[in-house]
Amino acid sequence: MPPKIIIADDHPLFRTGLRQLVQRQTTAQIIEVADTQTLMAQAGLVPLPDAMFLDLVFPGFNGVASILQIRKDFPLCALIVVSMNDAPDVVEQIMAAGANGFISKAAPPDKMAAAISGVLEGGILVCLDAETSGTQDQLRDISVLTPRQREVLLRLGRGKTTKEIARELEISPFTARAHISAVFKTLGVTTRSAAAAIAVQSGLT
Repeated sequence: MPPKIIIADDHPLFRTGLRQLVQRQTTAQIIEVADTQTLMAQAGLVPLPDAMFLDLVFPGFNGVASILQIRKDFPLCALIVVSMNDAPDVVEQIMAAGANGFISKAAPPDKMAAAISGVLEGGILVCLDAETSGTQDQLRDISVLTPRQREVLLRLGRGKTTKEIARELEISPFTARAHISAVFKTLGVTTRSAAAAIAVQSGLT
């Protein structure tokens, strides 16, 4: 049975464009919805969704609060927020709420496609319009991390996917995502590559 992916956005033109990008990465069954009521109705049908692409603003959706609830209801589903609001504090809240990824609607199509592919393969990432500057070149103090977070950072430095990290640490993918989000927040980064660079610079790998 092919994966089930839901695209939730109240702008038909953008939904169509996003659907085309997703279809380049997977042969999944793709369902488009324009409001939260339809989103939850479709998500509750078997088979359960493997991934959801969510705008932050559409009828019935309450931003971070809705993401928290969806993460609770569908712990194994990849949640990817696709929004024009890519302010750093907003992105941080979204990732901390349990999202697997954030993609700015202002990002070029090729970057969006790469981000979609990365998240569908189990990654956690943030794709903005412009690359963050300087993050990879700054040596961060990893002593502030907990032992578990250091184990996660070590594996990020080795290029492990979320599923691989979960398997190696014998934890659930949801717990692994939570640890990765905590590592991002503590180190002040928003991408796996930035965290991996810190792991390398700190000698973890």
